[in-house]
Amino acid sequence: MKRLLFALLLASACDAPTTTVILDNDFAPGGPVIYQAYWEAVTFSTPVAPGASSPPETTVSASANTAYVVLAPGSSSMAQPTSFVLLQSAGGFAVDLGDTLHIPVNDQSFNGDCAADSQLTQAQADFMTNIVFQHLFEGGHYDAATCTMTLPPQDAGSD
Repeated sequence: MKRLLFALLLASACDAPTTTVILDNDFAPGGPVIYQAYWEAVTFSTPVAPGASSPPETTVSASANTAYVVLAPGSSSMAQPTSFVLLQSAGGFAVDLGDTLHIPVNDQSFNGDCAADSQLTQAQADFMTNIVFQHLFEGGHYDAATCTMTLPPQDAGSD
């Protein structure tokens, strides 16, 4: 009996629906690269070119949650950018079990692009730089009013 129950549980786990999330860079060619992003428990660490989408990432069903994005403006390549722009979704994104969520990254669904006359509050920017994307901004400061980043001075003693 125990073997039959185990076999049934194992078989049902194999048929579990897959829930995924995809990041869509809705900016036109020549626009900013999505350098990194975060939604719910999913980190997007592979850059997404303008007009392209990320590969689907497995997730769990979730109610509406804020998405956070780091743009690399003026970066035509996927190389390490020299500046960033922080975006926060204007609303939350939700996904049901077995569905695929597309998160459209653009100036209509996200706030924070100074070029689009949309700034974050400094508290929002500080949360993103100190918590969500701490590894990118360690030792630096992001000014939400101007969408500019100040990095710490480089170590002058390393030749």
